[in-house]
Amino acid sequence: MNRARTGLPADPAGSGHTGRQLVLLREGTGRAGAEILRNATGLRMGLSSDFDGSVRQTQPAPGEGMLFERLGAALLHGDPDQARALAHRTDAQTLRVEPERYVRASGLAEGPTVTSAPLADTTLATWGLQATRIVSSRYAGRGIRVAMLDTGLDLQHPDFAGRTIVSQAFVTGLPVDDGNGHGTFCAGVACGPQQPSQPPRYGIAFAAELYIAKVLDDHAGGTDGNILAGIDWAVRNNCAVISMSLGSPVAVGDSYPHVYEQVAARALAAGSLLIAPSGNESQRPDTIAPVEHPANCPSILAIGAVDQSFAVAPFSNGGLNPNGGEVNLAAPGIAIFSAAPRPTLYQTASGTSMAAPYAAGIAALLAEANPTARGAALQTLVLQSFLALMAPARDVGAGLVQAPQ
Repeated sequence: MNRARTGLPADPAGSGHTGRQLVLLREGTGRAGAEILRNATGLRMGLSSDFDGSVRQTQPAPGEGMLFERLGAALLHGDPDQARALAHRTDAQTLRVEPERYVRASGLAEGPTVTSAPLADTTLATWGLQATRIVSSRYAGRGIRVAMLDTGLDLQHPDFAGRTIVSQAFVTGLPVDDGNGHGTFCAGVACGPQQPSQPPRYGIAFAAELYIAKVLDDHAGGTDGNILAGIDWAVRNNCAVISMSLGSPVAVGDSYPHVYEQVAARALAAGSLLIAPSGNESQRPDTIAPVEHPANCPSILAIGAVDQSFAVAPFSNGGLNPNGGEVNLAAPGIAIFSAAPRPTLYQTASGTSMAAPYAAGIAALLAEANPTARGAALQTLVLQSFLALMAPARDVGAGLVQAPQ
C-alpha cells in the first residue's frame, strides 16, 4: 500500500499498528467526550459530525484527536507519554485504550470456477442469487438504508442510475469515487439492480437506499480510525445494515479488540447491524486461519465463503478462536459476478469479501419484511435464515444464508 498517498505513518516494525490510539469512553458521554480527552491529554479534539458533507480528515495530525461521538470512541495522535497517561487513568470516563491497526479489503481476485457444480450463472441470475433464493424473494430492501464501508463506488455506473445514494469520503485527500473496484463490486452484490444493463442479475436489495462510505484508499488499505468514522456516520444516518468487507489477520489464541466490540455493541443497540467477512488467509485443506479482525467481535456477524457445490472455499477462514471468533453464516464466495467501475462495468471475483455483501443484502430484505426488527432483533432474524450444510459449523456457522420469501 502506498503510505504517502494515504498519509498513513510508516510501520517499519511490521507490527500492523499505526502508532495512534483508539479510546473507548463511557457510553452516553457524547460530545462532552472531546473535552474529557482534551483535558486528559492536551490534544486538540475534533468532532466527527462537524465534517459531514465534505471529504473527511480522519487521520489526525500529531497533537490532535477525533471523537466519534455517536459511538463514544476516539482516535488520538499523541506522543507515547500521553497515551500511557490516558491508559492509566482510573476515572470512569476512559474505559479502554488500544492501538489503532491497519486494515485491508478482504481480497478481490479472479476466482476459480467449478465446472461440474450443480449451480451456474444463467441469463436470469448468478449462481449465488439462485443458491440464496434471492430470485424468488418478494422483497427488495425498500425503505432500508444499507451502508457499504469500502473503497467507494463508481457513482456514474449505469446500473446505479436513479438510485438513492448518499456518500461520504473518510480517506484524506480522496473523493468517494472508487479507484480500486472492490467497493463497487461489494455494493453491486448487496444492492445491485434487478435488471442490470448486462445480464445476469447479480444484486440483492435493488430498492434499498445506499450509503457509501469510502474508508479504504484506492489500494484497498485503511485504518481502524477510518472504519470507526464510517460506522459512526452510518449509525448517525440510521442505517439498518452496515457491510464492511475488510479486516486484518489475527493469530490462533488472539482475542477480539475490545474497543471495536463495544463500538459494534453500541451500534447494534442503536439499530445498526454490522457484517464482515471471515477472511481469506486459509489454504485448505492444509491450513485454516482464524476469523480476522473485526469479524471476530461477538457483536459483528462473520461470514464465510462457499462454492457452487456448497463446499467451503479453500481460502475461507474458520472459527478457531472462541468468544466471537466463530463463523456465523456462509454465503457464495467463488466466481461471483458483479459490478466494476467504468469502463469495465463488470467483473468476476472470489473471496469472503464477496460473501459478506450477500449477507448484508439479505439482511436488508429481512429488515423490509420485518419493519420493527432492527439491531439485535435483525441480527437474530439473519442468523435464523439459513440452509443447513454438510460442512462443519467451524467453517460455515449455522449454514448458507437465505432470503425471505
